[in-house]
Amino acid sequence: MIKPWEQVFLDPAGEPWVEFVSARSTANIFHHSAWTNLIAECYDYRPFVVAVQDGDGAVRAGIPMMETGSRLRGRHWTSLPFTDHCAPLHDSAVSSGRLTDSLVVLSDDSNTPPMGLRCNLPPRAAIQTYSHHVLHTVQLAQDSDGVFRRFQPMHRRNVRTSEKKGVRIEWGRGHEDLDAFYRLHLETRRRQGVPIQPRRFFDLLGSNLIDKGLGFVLLAYKDEQCLAAAVFLHWQRTLTYKFGASAADGLSLRPNNLLFWTAIRWGCENGYDVFDMGRTDLANTGLRAFKSGWGADEVPLTYSHLPPRTEGSAVGHLMPAVNAVISHSPLWVCRATGELLYKYVE
Repeated sequence: MIKPWEQVFLDPAGEPWVEFVSARSTANIFHHSAWTNLIAECYDYRPFVVAVQDGDGAVRAGIPMMETGSRLRGRHWTSLPFTDHCAPLHDSAVSSGRLTDSLVVLSDDSNTPPMGLRCNLPPRAAIQTYSHHVLHTVQLAQDSDGVFRRFQPMHRRNVRTSEKKGVRIEWGRGHEDLDAFYRLHLETRRRQGVPIQPRRFFDLLGSNLIDKGLGFVLLAYKDEQCLAAAVFLHWQRTLTYKFGASAADGLSLRPNNLLFWTAIRWGCENGYDVFDMGRTDLANTGLRAFKSGWGADEVPLTYSHLPPRTEGSAVGHLMPAVNAVISHSPLWVCRATGELLYKYVE
């Protein structure tokens, strides 16, 4: 006999969790088993779901997790690595509270590693919360012209400027389109001085999500030159901007403005309610202003730790030196650094 509000571990691809997630309109692509499987397969992490069930065995709340581990950081449970946010899903305030309580009980177990959750859990003494980022979301509507009118005048002008200067948008859902994005993404990451994701990540992104109709690539061209590209994922009511790249010598043509408008218009025309523009560091005021200019709501992005964390990542202290090396090195250094270190930088 199942006890009411019993805490259980579930398979993210198993029927009980898949059915529960599919029935939640607040779920987004990061709750989908295809995203979980992508991260797990690429980085060799162990995926699972912490859930609570009622007396009939029905899932009432849950949160996807990964067990990660390295010699540098030890074992951790994260929800989810390389993911901007992943809030618990629940069918009521009561089930949300029960799930939170079960996470607290788990964290007290000596066999449970530290937990880092990309969400703001209900307050408990054992939970530490912090916010170093913000999240921008645009509310979509069937009337895409009305959404366009909410943009700041500069963004509207830049969209029209890009169109007048002959920038065209190509839709991509094939692996050759991901290849084109990856090449530009590699150049962008080298310019920024940060490691790129392993090449295998984008191969799995194609097979796990884009091939299954859960995402697409937009590429902005002027004649034969690819000026900018972006990867968008979508599920339930949310269209999510996940990755972007651009050529430094093409920014005057405003290709990113046309890319974003094309994605937003598609979201409106296809019944999506929210355009998730992803997280931004609090200190990055320029990017925050760019995203807000699309009529986006900016809210603090709060994360939680169980038990409270007292020290940062050892890898994090090395990143300034890594950034300097990458930005002054050939492209292969950026790629090799990502292959070796990327799984440790989160």
